[in-house]
Amino acid sequence: MSEWADLPHDILIEIMRRLSFYDDFVMFGATCKSWQSVCSLENLPLSPRCPWLMLAEDNEQRNPTRVFVNLFDNKVYNFRLPELVRKKCFGTSFGWLLSVGTDFQMNLFHSLSKHLLSLPPQPNFEDLDHHDDDFRIIFVDKCVLSRNPWNLVTHEYEGDCIIMVIYCNIKTLAFTRPGYKVWIDIKSHSRCFDDIAFYKGNFYAVDCHGEVFICHIEDDNAFTKSVTPRVLGTRDDMQKYLVESLGELLLVSRKLKGNLYAEDDMDETPYVTTGFTILKLECSIEVKGKNEYKWVNVDSLGDQALFLGCNSSVSLSASSINGCKANCIYFTDDNIEFYLATSNGGGYDMGVFNMEDRTIGQHYQGESLSYYSTPTWYI
Repeated sequence: MSEWADLPHDILIEIMRRLSFYDDFVMFGATCKSWQSVCSLENLPLSPRCPWLMLAEDNEQRNPTRVFVNLFDNKVYNFRLPELVRKKCFGTSFGWLLSVGTDFQMNLFHSLSKHLLSLPPQPNFEDLDHHDDDFRIIFVDKCVLSRNPWNLVTHEYEGDCIIMVIYCNIKTLAFTRPGYKVWIDIKSHSRCFDDIAFYKGNFYAVDCHGEVFICHIEDDNAFTKSVTPRVLGTRDDMQKYLVESLGELLLVSRKLKGNLYAEDDMDETPYVTTGFTILKLECSIEVKGKNEYKWVNVDSLGDQALFLGCNSSVSLSASSINGCKANCIYFTDDNIEFYLATSNGGGYDMGVFNMEDRTIGQHYQGESLSYYSTPTWYI
């Protein structure tokens, strides 16, 4: 052990910079005191090896500690994160969160390294027609990154990283990049988008009707073009997700039941997820040099597991994560527009949907309730 402990610091730093996951970073620092001293010099923005469940901030909580749970090894992490107090948080990827404050300031924040990238504030968006605290709840729906905004080699932010969001009460699209001063609207004939995915070098978006669009971004000019027509038989009130899985693009629809729009007394559980359906995008024929696409039913995910909610939708190999169930959908409660209609707060509608027997089980045994903060996957 003494020979390893005596390695020069510059060599240890080079080894540390080649780590891929936060879990490896922790093990690196636990090797010996000299290796731990190197870790203290540089906090790398690494992601966890598997998705962690970031619990919601309590309704009255002023404690800067946020709780992260690794459901697959039952480890609980309590991180002091004053940067996230009273902030609405969305999971993106590479360990980054989008935080939205009551002042409408938006940041990309890396919870494990505390790197912070300031983004243009919300007032640069058009169509602002609310100015109260409640508007923060529904103003942003999703945030997806084209790549890691931080370059682990150059230790600089990547100017070619695109940060795309679904925003405003009409759920339109906009994007920005590190260093930009404004958000740029993406022109589209559709509104009310449900999800975004970065797939094969392009952003794709799905609206509430099930129509999928590809986003063309040329410098600061951006527009969408329809890829597929609306899915027959789908309902607008079914939340839709786009997920890249094993090189294919999946459209996942979430079924809810309950008195979602009731105006009488509040209920503890006015809505609940009952199941999911999955379609796969396939190229059907080529017409005049252009590919036409169709949707094909998917009955099994094989070894894959999906993680859906207020995060970038992701598909992972279950066999690479000890304790993760294959052919399942892990979901959190992203029905934020109905949180205020609950008597104790939203966040309860979480679980694991088994594609084989169509049953829903629990993945977290505790509670994570709030009127404005959602539990989300930290990836």
